[in-house]
Amino acid sequence: MLTLKRGTFIKQYSGPEEGSDIVCFRFWELVAAQGCPFRCSYCFLQTTPSFVHKPEWLHGAIYTNVPQMLAELREWLADPVPKMLIVGELQDGLAFDTAFKKVTGKALTHHLIPLFAAQSRHRLIFLTKSVEVQHALELAPTPQVVFSWSVNSDYMWKIAETGTPSTRERFAAARRMKEAGWGIRFRLDPMFPHEGWQAGYAETIDQINSRSPEMVTLGTLRATRVNQLRAAAIKNGRDPAILDQLVARDPSNFKDRLPLEDQLALYHFALDHLRAPVAALCKEDKTIWEALGLNFHGCHCLLGADDAVVCGAGAGLRAKAAPSGEESPFRIMGQEQ
Repeated sequence: MLTLKRGTFIKQYSGPEEGSDIVCFRFWELVAAQGCPFRCSYCFLQTTPSFVHKPEWLHGAIYTNVPQMLAELREWLADPVPKMLIVGELQDGLAFDTAFKKVTGKALTHHLIPLFAAQSRHRLIFLTKSVEVQHALELAPTPQVVFSWSVNSDYMWKIAETGTPSTRERFAAARRMKEAGWGIRFRLDPMFPHEGWQAGYAETIDQINSRSPEMVTLGTLRATRVNQLRAAAIKNGRDPAILDQLVARDPSNFKDRLPLEDQLALYHFALDHLRAPVAALCKEDKTIWEALGLNFHGCHCLLGADDAVVCGAGAGLRAKAAPSGEESPFRIMGQEQ
């Protein structure tokens, strides 16, 4: 396992540009590792500058100056304003748990979870495709920590998520954690209109519903710059075929997207079949929220709609007035600067 040292471990996502109508906020993330051992063809990390210049990092590296990371985390936890901290934005949140144990003497979950369990203000969420839950299961569950799996249809897993545990294996890991008393969530993301997608996603959604997660976040296939991602995927030996369907730029000029009719069909299907609460659409333009008649009630990366990141002063994402003076179905508040 490649090991590195890092200067600052906790940061805020920079978010969409000021004035953007993309619904996303400057959430807090803990960067405990770099890269990912999985080889998803659509992974945005492939075009992230650090991995372009250091391609060996793309496959995974952990930071070994753990005492500095924990000192920074304790300072973050001392803040009286409740917040959510994400592990899994620039790396898979659980895939390095055993590597941390081998290199530092403790699994990453064992470094982090006790600090969150000792307080009641802040929460921690592990975002993952991994099934490496054996170390977390050694700990007593706490409401301050939640585990969230990205899942997809079996078809998408087979063609675009090389090296990841199967969708079935991820659901089995989630069930183990739920039965042990941990909070679980799912991200049905990135959905894609492949042949037979209705049957494929119906099966996945049935599995989600059977586990009664706290919430579900939805997303469709997207890319910041599809041509760059396609070239990077080819360079990394990954099949970029599904990226050919990204033919439209969203109104905020934030991401390359599927055709609008495909996006709406996928979202309508998921919303019609999910029984669990849907927290949000991930990094989606406001126009899609309005087309679906969705209200913003918080999202996967926040404590809720009243999270300080959402309610902070300053310019940010704003909802435009609805036609004919009617109240818009979309509700969004200012973004913290």
